[in-house]
Amino acid sequence: MMKFSKNGIEKLRNLIETSQKITLITHYNPDGDALGASAAVFYYLKEKGKDVVSIIPNTFPKNIGFVVESIDYIIAEKEFKKAKNRILDSDCLIVLDMNANHRSGDNLEKVLNEANITKVLLDHHVSPENYDIVFSYPQASATCEVVYNVLKRLDNKKIFSYDVSLPLYAGILTDTGSFSYSCDHSEVYDVVSNLLKAGLKASKIHQKLFDTYSYHRLSLLGYAIGKKFRFFPEQRAAFIYLTKRELKRFHYEIGDLEGVVNYCLKLEKVDFCALLSEREDKVRMSFRSKDPSVDVNVFARKYWNGGGHVMAAGGKSYEEMDVVVEKLTKQIKEKNFLQQ
Repeated sequence: MMKFSKNGIEKLRNLIETSQKITLITHYNPDGDALGASAAVFYYLKEKGKDVVSIIPNTFPKNIGFVVESIDYIIAEKEFKKAKNRILDSDCLIVLDMNANHRSGDNLEKVLNEANITKVLLDHHVSPENYDIVFSYPQASATCEVVYNVLKRLDNKKIFSYDVSLPLYAGILTDTGSFSYSCDHSEVYDVVSNLLKAGLKASKIHQKLFDTYSYHRLSLLGYAIGKKFRFFPEQRAAFIYLTKRELKRFHYEIGDLEGVVNYCLKLEKVDFCALLSEREDKVRMSFRSKDPSVDVNVFARKYWNGGGHVMAAGGKSYEEMDVVVEKLTKQIKEKNFLQQ
């Protein structure tokens, strides 16, 4: 069970009561957990009569757009000046699902560093930066689980409105891969049970999140598995790599690669896997493992300018794809992902 500082809860309660203009922000390339946490806190504060806006760094995947379709948000990549002015003119800032300012992107990082306002962190990543009020629990399944527990203590209740509950459920569902990882503690199921009591239709939410592939996205998945899959049975590892040209060929849109890395883990004899995708200025990397003994957070931090969770992390490289593939292949053959 999450242990909260009574002093921290009281500070947050007082901050919300004394603030009128509250701004929310999450990380670059927001996922279901990031958007779910943002939407839930938005509705919670709106129900209390607050002037609240969510800053979303860049465009998000279409399949999770329904989570934020009715909230007030600014996409900073499209309206940076508006996003900046909103942050600097706020009474306080609530940071969701990101443990450091740089994860909001280079431009927003500068604004966050400049903003002389109280900053609150609700997150579940390791090594959080020093914000004014911090609720950070790496053992949680998702930031949405942390948000639920914080809101529960603020108002001393377990069941919230439909508007608050739906995005929290969606965030937990996406960040656990439909309860297939990061969900080995009983408390998350207690949370989900209470969220469903708000009248949610779990099957419908699952369909919206996971059964909305376009033809191009499904074709890209087939190509990635059939043509760009590298398997190392002796090392119990695998990875998929896709170039800019290949992504363009399949009309790639943001979100089309969500979950692709997990297909590598479906092999019985794979404990470590990665997805490499080439973008305009870098190669993005996603790492996954089946067991905490394979700590991909440490691997990503040590070799690939990244980090994240024990069993799910990210990294990046500014080298050419063929160089990245060669380096990762060498690391796999030498089992560097086991050498912590």
